[in-house]
Amino acid sequence: MRRALGLLSLHFIVLLGVQRTVPLPERLARYPSVLLGLGRPEVFREVLTQAALSASYLGLALLLAWGLAGALRRLVRPALWVLEGTPQFLLLVLGIWGGLSLTLARGADFPLTPWSPLMLGLFTVALTLPVAARASLATEEARRQALAADHTRTARAMGLSERAVERRALRVSLAERAGTLSGEVFGLGLALVVMEGLLQFPGLGNTLYVALQGAFAVRPPGAVPLVPPTGGAAFELQALSGALLLWLLLGAWGSALFVRLALRLDPRPRSGEETR
Repeated sequence: MRRALGLLSLHFIVLLGVQRTVPLPERLARYPSVLLGLGRPEVFREVLTQAALSASYLGLALLLAWGLAGALRRLVRPALWVLEGTPQFLLLVLGIWGGLSLTLARGADFPLTPWSPLMLGLFTVALTLPVAARASLATEEARRQALAADHTRTARAMGLSERAVERRALRVSLAERAGTLSGEVFGLGLALVVMEGLLQFPGLGNTLYVALQGAFAVRPPGAVPLVPPTGGAAFELQALSGALLLWLLLGAWGSALFVRLALRLDPRPRSGEETR
C-alpha cells in the first residue's frame, strides 16, 4: 500500500509539473479525469501496446544483466570495480560509435530507423554492464561470507559434504544477486525509456517523448496537434499520464519480482520461520 501511494504521488507531481501553462487550481481539479483517461479505449490501446514493448525491452535487459553478473565473476575484483565506476555516458558514446561504425561501413545512412534495433541493443548492453558489475560483486561477496560463516564451519565439522556447502552458498549468492537487481530496475527502466524516446523506437519512451513534446510545445491557435487522434491536448495529456503510470507500474512489478525471487532463493531461515 505504501509503495502504491508513493508511485501515485510521483505520478501526481510529474503531471502537475508538466502542465505549466495551466493555473494550479485547474491542474488539481483536472488530475482525476487525466488519471482515469487511461480507461479511454483509444488511449488504452495506444499506451498498452507500447507498455508491452517496453516490458519486453526491460525484461531482456534484466535477463542480460543477470547473465552478465554470472559471467563477470571470472574477472578480478579490480576490473569489476573499474567497470562498476565507469560512467554510463561514456559507455553510451562507445555504443553510438560502435553502431555508426557497423552500419555506415555497410552502406546504411540516416534516418536512424533501419538500424535502431542494433543501436537499442548496444545501448542496452552499455547500460547493463555497470549494473551487472555491481550485481557480480554483491554475488561473490555473499558467496564468500556464506562459506566463511560460523554455521558453514559447523556444518562441515558435522560431516556435511563440501558439495552441499557450495550449493547452499550458491543459493545465498543468487539471492543477493536478485536483491541487488531489484534495486536497479527503476534506473535501468528509466535509461531504456530515454533511449527509446531519443531513437524514436516503439515503446513507452517514444509515447512519453511525443506526449511531452505536445505538453511543452507552444502552438498557435488552430495548429495541428502532435498526436493525431481526436482529443488534441487532452489526448496528449492522457497519453502522457497513461504512459507514465504504466512505466511506474512496470518498474514496481519488476522490482517486486526480483525481491520475491531473492526470498525464494535464499535458504537461510527468516524471522518467524523454523530452521529446517
